[in-house]
Amino acid sequence: MEYKGDITYIEQVLAGNLNAYSHLVDRHKDRAFNLALRICGNTEEAEEITQDSFLKAFRSLSSFKMKSSFSTWLYRIVYNSSISNVRGRKNRVLSLEDFPADATDFIGYDADEEEADEEYRKSLVNFALQKLTEEERALITLFYYDELSPDEIADVTGINKTNLKVKLFRSRRKMQEIIEKAEKKNPVYHE
Repeated sequence: MEYKGDITYIEQVLAGNLNAYSHLVDRHKDRAFNLALRICGNTEEAEEITQDSFLKAFRSLSSFKMKSSFSTWLYRIVYNSSISNVRGRKNRVLSLEDFPADATDFIGYDADEEEADEEYRKSLVNFALQKLTEEERALITLFYYDELSPDEIADVTGINKTNLKVKLFRSRRKMQEIIEKAEKKNPVYHE
């Protein structure tokens, strides 16, 4: 089925066709979930945040002014919910289950060297992401994984564009330092 565009489905929902909202959910659920997961680092919490965010968006759809894209508006809800969730559990001790599987798993022994190296690099990136603050993870995720522009990220996060660029630069540098430090501790994997 061809996707007709967010505005079309929003108008249908506002006109009383509540089933049209499922098209919006299907279109944006993966990216919304990935943003929540990158910020909170826990699959179950990310699923709950994503569901709650879609519910909040549905309940507030009549107040959506359509000045930004629906995805930007939705990601702002996901972002704020994820940040609130992480701040609410600051004192909780994290366990290995709190991290995405690919942040702790390495490829099996039967993989070729190039594939193993690629998996190791991905694991390092995910490890570094988990060492960032929730805001830093969100910025990296929105820019690199979701490929949003600085203007769109500013709309999602509420951070002004100049400050956003500085924070993004610092987050990248911090990730690089974390990765370099991890590689020095594990010279077996680093050539």
